[in-house]
Order: sequence, then structure tokens, then C-alpha cells
Amino acid sequence: MASNNFSSTAVNLEQNLVDSILQLIFPARCLFCGTVLRTDAVKPLCPLCTDPKLPLGQICQHCGKINGLARKSDCCSLTGTSLQGLIALCYYDQRWRKLLHDLKYRGKRHLARPLGRWLAGEIKNCSYIKPQIITAVPLHRNRKAERGYNQSALIARFTAKYLGVKYVDVLIRTRETESQTRLTRSARLKNVKGAFVCRADDLHNTRILLIDDIFSTGTTMSEAAKVMAKKGALVYGAVVAYNPFRSDL
Repeated sequence: MASNNFSSTAVNLEQNLVDSILQLIFPARCLFCGTVLRTDAVKPLCPLCTDPKLPLGQICQHCGKINGLARKSDCCSLTGTSLQGLIALCYYDQRWRKLLHDLKYRGKRHLARPLGRWLAGEIKNCSYIKPQIITAVPLHRNRKAERGYNQSALIARFTAKYLGVKYVDVLIRTRETESQTRLTRSARLKNVKGAFVCRADDLHNTRILLIDDIFSTGTTMSEAAKVMAKKGALVYGAVVAYNPFRSDL
């Protein structure tokens, strides 16, 4: 056991050294204007590009109320959802839409690292979320092959790295669903119903952090969480952007 602890410590020290060297060679820059950031900056944004209200914190999945990170939100009952809670970093406004589209569709994978690091920093401040496993909403294999990667998994892997928690592909997307973007809420629910399968047989009392890039109506994340909850998991959600400007008709 002592040997394993020493090995783990050595690996962590090596990773920290590599990160420090990379920080010197390639300093962190603001995601929007490119200004070099302080080495201790949590948000990947300079003072001129950031909003002092960020991160948003906890989002009530029922009424949309934004709460702080310090304690679990209880403004509405969690009845009807398998998510124990949900946090978001920012609103899905025009700036963030372009940045996330750059990551998602234009091959700018490097954006996943600062987003994952920021998310990890805020998860540490969220005292009631202590994830044992981090996973991501999966893409269908055809969509992943077409795109070359799953942007949510990239963010989740970096979040796991900076939290020191293992990343696991817990879910499989068993069928290729239609894009949710232009669908109504009822159509979205039908679109993703039964689209996920859990790889694990037993997740009893396992705290899982489920990560996606954007939360709109929440149908995709809720369906994914439900599959893991049926195996006994306690599932929390985390996203980069929250889109309250949606149609629920």
C-alpha cells in the first residue's frame, strides 16, 4: 500500500511539474481577447472580458433560479429529475455560443483545457458535490467519428484531471438522435428517450458528476442521469453554459 501511495504521489508531482513548465512556455490567455492571465487565475478570462457575476452557480432545473455555489439549492423540489443538482459557469449568450461552437464544430480542442480547469475550480467551491467519478454525456459513435471527438468528454477529462478524480465513460449512446436545437421540449423528450445505456451493473451510492457543454431544456442530461440513477448512482450535473432563452413549447 505504501508503495502505491508513493507511486501516486510521484505521478502527481510529475504532472504538476509538466503543467508548470507548460504554463511558462504557453501561458494561459483570456479566451476572448488573448491577454496573458495571472498564473493563479481560476477563470480563463481577463478582468475586461469577465462578468463579476460569473460563475452563475447552481441552476434550479424547475424554475431556472440561479443560486450560489456554497450550499445545495432547495428552492424547488427535485421530484421528477434524476439530477441531485446542477451548476453552470455562464449564460449561453452570443460570445459563449461562438466559443463553444469553435470547440464543438471547428476543431479547437485546446479550448477544453481552460474550461475544464475553470469548472474544476468551481466544483471545489461547491461543498456538497464530492464526485467519485466524472463522466460526460456521450455522442453516438457515428457523430463522434464524423466530428473526431466528443467536446463534452474533452471538458470532462480536464475537469477530472484538475480535481484529481477518475474519468470513466459510464454511458453509451445506443442510437443516433436528431439535433435538439430546433425541437420543442416535448419533441426533445421523445428524441432522447431510451438513447443511453449504462456500462456499469451497480453504482449504488456512487457520486457521479455528469458534464455537458450546454444546458437548455435539460432533457438530454436528465435522460442520461436517469439511466445511471437506476443503477443506484447519485448524479450531479455541471455545464459550461446555461441557456435560459429557450422555447419550452
